Amino acid sequence: MNEQLVPFEELSHTADVAVRVRGRSLPELFENAARAMFHLIAGGELDRVPAEHERSLEVTSLDLESLLVDWLTELLVIFNTTGEMVTRAEVLEMNDTVLKARVWTGRAPFEPYEDIKAVTYHGLHVERKNGFWEATIVFDV
Repeated sequence: MNEQLVPFEELSHTADVAVRVRGRSLPELFENAARAMFHLIAGGELDRVPAEHERSLEVTSLDLESLLVDWLTELLVIFNTTGEMVTRAEVLEMNDTVLKARVWTGRAPFEPYEDIKAVTYHGLHVERKNGFWEATIVFDV
């Protein structure tokens, strides 16, 4: 099937914030998940954040869903400890339990819009659908 890829979309959710993320490959899904989370934090103005620093990351976990949660949590820790948002993420290699990536971060010239406290496992399934990889991610705010 040749559908157009929509990298992410915000979903209506009761108390928290949720996004559906897609990618043509697992690495692209994980890159788009990072982009979606920081798009929410930046209130849609992530393009205004300058890329000032480059970091290499390695995340290890038990399975694909845990890897996605741990990946986003690691990026959230960077934001919470440095105040820097991830402006771009590039997954260099990965399998179901290990992810190696490079991220670019920078300080926003504005206050964060969304206060994401945690990435949750609520309803999280990483699956192949309609030719794309897809996951719905719920963030605790």
